[in-house]
Amino acid sequence: MAKAVRIEGLVRAANAVRRELVGPVTPDRRERLKTAVAENLRKVQEILRENRARLEHLPAPSQRAYRFLAGVNWAGVPTARAVDGHAPPLPVTSVSWRGLSSFVNRTLDRLGTDLTAGELSQARGAIARTSRQIELSIGRRQIPPDRLTPATRELRGWVAFFSREQGLADYVQARSAASRILDAAAATSRHYPPPLVIHFRPMTGIYKLRPSKRGPVLWLPTPMIAFDAAALGALAELVFDRSRDAKQRVILLLTGVGYQAVRAELDALGGTVDLTRGAAHDLAASFDRVNSAYFGGKMHRPRLTWNRTFTGRKFGHYDWILDTVMVSRTLDSPEVPEFAVDFLVFHELLHKFHGLHWVNGRGYAHTQEFQQSELKFARFHEAEAILQQLAKVNRQ
Repeated sequence: MAKAVRIEGLVRAANAVRRELVGPVTPDRRERLKTAVAENLRKVQEILRENRARLEHLPAPSQRAYRFLAGVNWAGVPTARAVDGHAPPLPVTSVSWRGLSSFVNRTLDRLGTDLTAGELSQARGAIARTSRQIELSIGRRQIPPDRLTPATRELRGWVAFFSREQGLADYVQARSAASRILDAAAATSRHYPPPLVIHFRPMTGIYKLRPSKRGPVLWLPTPMIAFDAAALGALAELVFDRSRDAKQRVILLLTGVGYQAVRAELDALGGTVDLTRGAAHDLAASFDRVNSAYFGGKMHRPRLTWNRTFTGRKFGHYDWILDTVMVSRTLDSPEVPEFAVDFLVFHELLHKFHGLHWVNGRGYAHTQEFQQSELKFARFHEAEAILQQLAKVNRQ
């Protein structure tokens, strides 16, 4: 029996090809891509033969990457003529700033302590200088937001927000209030005794609590600087009592006006990116069709984006806090019909429309009401069958 085979770089190569196919390419570039892909596929087959293995012996992501590359419809790839003898520019490598993450971490450690007015002024000066340097570099190099890595956009937004006097004052006030309320809640904790080191920082999730030599460190999403005492009290219950009721209250607060206003400003300062266009399908066009057909054109458009890799069974996700619909790149294929992508987008928009139904502190999304709404999709059964078959094919 052949053992599992790993081929380094196959998924990365597939994602690179997909990024190029999003925009028109010159006929010459298309042919060079086609040749490179054919060579990659040939090498994969050679490696499999040497190991007496089949495609199924590759890790699932590699299998999906191979199928994508093998299924590219080169005749359908949009092309663009060279202008004035020059080919359209090729996509550039994503941009990040060396040392920016370390700078933010050092600043967070500094802001996690009580600072004098002079020390706070020095901290703001350092943040402002860093923010100016980033913006000057972006302007000089004419770097669009979509060429910045997601982590860099978040850090850029953070330093821009807190380079302003009022922004940093809000941070200090929020940290002081959070320390007072959360330290009191932590007083009975065996594993995380106060005082806590609190950071409002770019992160995913509701919170992260971990021990350190300096004491317990609590990471909170930056927009939580908008939380008032009552909201911080609910957060304290969630962190230290693991209360389901508190979790419901905190999630509702995360979708509230104050939190979302700060999040939106951070996003704008970091650089808003709309990644709707794929190699075969456009999520913006899909949203417009679904919104018109099923929501009377009244649905406020969430952020729409393709995810970063090929998934096997989970093809979509709606994030209530970020108001984002994410669709798997696995569906961005000419083999997947337009109406199947529309159905997936419709499904995720129903989550936005219906919200969560809470029972005993637990949120439920696929309620009976949700399922009844889902059946209104004109080609529901066909779309379901296609997605189920796709999941079956991608299953290890």
